[in-house]
Amino acid sequence: MKTIFTSLLLTSCISALAQCPVDLNGNGTVDGSDLLMLLSSYGLSCEGLPIYEPKISEIHYNPSTEQGTDTEWEFVEIYNPHEFGLQLGGWKLADAINATVPNETYMEPNSYIIFANDTTSYLGELPPFTILLPFSSSSNLHNGGETIRLLRADGSESNQVTYSDYNGWPSEPDGGGSSLEWRGTSYDNLLPESWVSSNAFGGSPGSANSAWAD
Repeated sequence: MKTIFTSLLLTSCISALAQCPVDLNGNGTVDGSDLLMLLSSYGLSCEGLPIYEPKISEIHYNPSTEQGTDTEWEFVEIYNPHEFGLQLGGWKLADAINATVPNETYMEPNSYIIFANDTTSYLGELPPFTILLPFSSSSNLHNGGETIRLLRADGSESNQVTYSDYNGWPSEPDGGGSSLEWRGTSYDNLLPESWVSSNAFGGSPGSANSAWAD
């Protein structure tokens, strides 16, 4: 009985981030990889399990005047680096900007959500099926830097980036045409050295960061 209870508890902990109670990898099928995920975590408490969550991966806080205005082209991107999907309904961006992920939003594996100051600017500009969500009407990104927080549906903090245009942060994204790109999953995105200027003018919203090809 204890073994069964432990198994159910672990399943409950992991499945909170998947699309259905026993589809742990979020691929729409209960298969062998779901069983392997459970077995690899067998015996751990929920506190000992890894946390599978998205990351703030790109910030376009001061677009070049050649692209347009800040109001038209500012965006924040979050990325799901995992091989299974995540339920993100009710998650939020806070502090620098305010934006809310609608209920029942499912983030595919290795996919992106773009939060844009003006979503109409990005219609037709993103890869197919990229989720595009608006900032709230009173939100915008400061050109000199500020803190962006990614909050879970319960209001707790999942990720935070305090960007800037000096003190170790690249200056080119401050009006030079590039965005601020996270260097990838091997880097702590809290740190300025984990961020670089995009190689692409206007950044790479909804696609792998241009810097990842280096």
